[in-house]
Amino acid sequence: MNFTEGHGVLGRVRFVDGEIPAYDRTYLVINVSTEYIEVLNVSSIMGKERKLAFPTNERLRTYNPPFLKPSFVKLDSLTKVPKTDWSNLTVLNGGKTLDANELMRIKGLL
Repeated sequence: MNFTEGHGVLGRVRFVDGEIPAYDRTYLVINVSTEYIEVLNVSSIMGKERKLAFPTNERLRTYNPPFLKPSFVKLDSLTKVPKTDWSNLTVLNGGKTLDANELMRIKGLL
C-alpha cells in the first residue's frame, strides 16, 4: 500500500495509550516514510461542536477531499503506524488528498 501525506484513511490504529479501537476510525496521514506513516485521528464535527473548544482539537477549514463531512483533527493523537500494520488501512475518497495549504497549516500546529 502506498500512502501520501494528506490522504484520509480508515482503519484501526492503536491509540496513543496503546489500546486498539473497537471499530474503524478515520485518520489523516501527516508524514510518510519507508517504515511508518504518522497519522492524526479525524472526527466529524456533527454532535461534537463543544469539542472544538479544546485546545488539542483543530477544525479542518478545507476538509473535502478527502473527508466528506465537516471534520476536526485531534492534535494530541499523532501516532506512528508501522509498515506491518498498513494492510489494515483503506485510503479514502479515491486517494484524493487534503488541500496542501491546509495540510501545512495542521502540520505547523503539531
